[in-house]
Order: sequence, then structure tokens, then C-alpha cells
Amino acid sequence: MAHGEEYIIYNGELQLRQHAPQTYVFQDIHTLDHKPRHIAQHLRIIDYAADKLFGLHCHISIKELEQLITKLLVTNHITHNTSACVRLELYASGDYSLRVKEVSIYKGYVMRSLRYETTFICSYAPLGKYPTSAMVATRDLMQQIAQARELHYLIMTSPDGQIVIDSSEPLMVIKNRRLYMPKLTTPSVEQQILERAALRLGLKTEHTVLSVEHIKDADEVFALNWQGITSMAHINQHPYMAILTEQLAQEMENGHR
Repeated sequence: MAHGEEYIIYNGELQLRQHAPQTYVFQDIHTLDHKPRHIAQHLRIIDYAADKLFGLHCHISIKELEQLITKLLVTNHITHNTSACVRLELYASGDYSLRVKEVSIYKGYVMRSLRYETTFICSYAPLGKYPTSAMVATRDLMQQIAQARELHYLIMTSPDGQIVIDSSEPLMVIKNRRLYMPKLTTPSVEQQILERAALRLGLKTEHTVLSVEHIKDADEVFALNWQGITSMAHINQHPYMAILTEQLAQEMENGHR
């Protein structure tokens, strides 16, 4: 493979990556040592979203997906003993692809060393309760705006002060040893792992419609994705802790040992 070439898997076959935009639902799958985690749960979520939005189902088996992901990582020379994100995209046409989205500097689920400086932005997000290409584009736009403001992150809010749902990167709030998380029909794989970790640590959990008011008087605020947890250092210059957040990240990974 020549330097700089990137391979994807399209409908089960290896090919060089092409940049033809399509509408899709997706799952970001955490892999470690070339082995994907929680494949069954990821398949259930993407199948549910594809059925609700496109009226189709994901017919990839667990075993086939595991084999394809390993093949993809080996072909793209992703090293062992490292975590990487593989994105499964299922298109409105019924076709699907797998690509290496990101390679982590960490191993397993973690709390990232970078803590975000952030603020609120009033914005709508299309069908945020589903993991779609529209939400990916919205998040990319928010990232560009944040960078232009010399911030790391923007928390999207509706005009009435509710936190805009992003099912693939949900926001979490901790106050008085209670974990508040968004109320979703299909929580992300990581949100499900986080909730089990919280219960093992003796934290109370509550599914609710999160708002700016939840955040203003919170002890800790963090975002969750395939890699684990990214904690907020400041929101509108107000400081937040990361004590229980760090414990939660450790417990998320401990559940795999």
C-alpha cells in the first residue's frame, strides 16, 4: 500500500477511500488491539435508526462485522495495543461502509487530559436523537465556530434553554453525586456503559431533559463519545470539577477487565 492511501470497506469489499457524500446513519465503534467492542449493541442501534429513518435494516452479522473491522485495521496498518475508532455508515440506499475515523493516543476508555473551555450557542440540530450524517455536519460546524472563538467546544441549546440532543455525543451533568443524562429512546453504547459504571460507584442516575439551568449549578459537566469522557473545565468562564468524572472514566474501562 502506497504511503498516504487509505482503505475502506464498502459492502464487504476493500477499496481505496472515495469522497462521495451520501446520507447515512452511523455508529462509532471503539476497537482495541484490532478487536471491536460491543458489536451487538452497535448493530441494534444502527438498525433501529435505519428502520425509523430509511425503512431498511442492517443485515451485517456480528461475526462478519468483527472480521471486517479487523481486516480494515490491519490493512490500514493500525498498530496493536492501541484504541481506534471505526465508523460504520449505513446509507439510505442500503449500502454500507467501514472506515478508520480516528486513532487514539490512549488505550481503552479514558478521561481525556484536555479539558474543554466552552460556552452556549443557540442552534437547532436535525434529528439529534438519531446518529445521522446531518448531526455529524452540525457538530463539524460547531467545532469550526468554537475554534474561531478560541474555544474547544460549544454546547448547543434551543431558544427555551434546553440542551440540544446529540445521541452520539451526549452531554452529562453531575450534581450532589447524581448523574443526569439525556432521555433517549436509544442511548449510545457509551451512555449505557457509563450508566452501569455510575451504579457500580454508588451514584444515583436520572434520565431527563437537560437544560442550561442544570449546567449552571452543576458540580461537573462532560461530553461522552467513543473514546470515553471529555470534561468541561469552564463554561462561560465558570469552573467545573472533574473528580467523579475521572472515577467514572476509570470504571468504564474497568468493566472490560
